[in-house]
Amino acid sequence: MITINLLPVRAARKKENVRRQVSVFFLGIIFTLCVIVYITISMNSKISEINRNIETTQAELKRYEAKAKEASKIRKELKKLEEKMDIIVKLEANRTGPVRFMAALTDLVIADKMWLTSLTESKGNMKLAGMATDNNTIADFMTNLEGSRYFSSVDLISSKQTKSGAKQTLKQFTITCRVSNEEPTKESKAS
Repeated sequence: MITINLLPVRAARKKENVRRQVSVFFLGIIFTLCVIVYITISMNSKISEINRNIETTQAELKRYEAKAKEASKIRKELKKLEEKMDIIVKLEANRTGPVRFMAALTDLVIADKMWLTSLTESKGNMKLAGMATDNNTIADFMTNLEGSRYFSSVDLISSKQTKSGAKQTLKQFTITCRVSNEEPTKESKAS
């Protein structure tokens, strides 16, 4: 009978298996390293792109901050100008106000029966003091004041009898009222 020695074939197969496993192990390590290098390069490129975007955004932010400062400066100047314009409008209204009131008072005073001795105005409140021949004249003057578009809330504060030089008795009075700042309209100027 013939005997065949199979031991060297098994040893050769074992060597071949070990060689194959070692080569698969090293190929796996090389493949893993290649994947890690690829991921690292990809991440580095994304990081550099994000850094460029951050720099660009910061540059734009600085530009916009400068524009925002300029806009706020312009708003402040505009606010100052509006305040100045409001002051000018108020001054213009107050400039013509006393003239209108004096003209209106001139028309409302009852001639030859009364005269005003003092007139004071403060914050829209006017105090009138004067002399009249009788109480009816004072009442007519107050009615005239109430009927005027320039005066409202007319109140008699005091009325007392005084004597003048030739044994003539006169009524000394004090009246308060509110002054209206509204401009007369074109229709009321025409009438």
